[in-house]
Amino acid sequence: MKVSDAMVIALREFADPACRRCRGRGAKGDDVVAGLCRCVKERVPDDAGAAPDESLPHPWGAITRRAQHIHAAVLLQAVPDDWS
Repeated sequence: MKVSDAMVIALREFADPACRRCRGRGAKGDDVVAGLCRCVKERVPDDAGAAPDESLPHPWGAITRRAQHIHAAVLLQAVPDDWS
């Protein structure tokens, strides 16, 4: 699994499945950064407990952390049965 695939999975976890703009994908189009849907920003919890030197704006800190967890699980072959 590539890191970009893990990012897409993480975005889908945070996206609203009933969203009309992104249809539950979390981003419109192929560029996930430029096409980030509003439903993701609304559903990602505020990073109040994040490190003070967090350089990523909301909601990217939570999304990248989740993508890193997914990618690490695949690399360690601890793949869960259901990604949501």
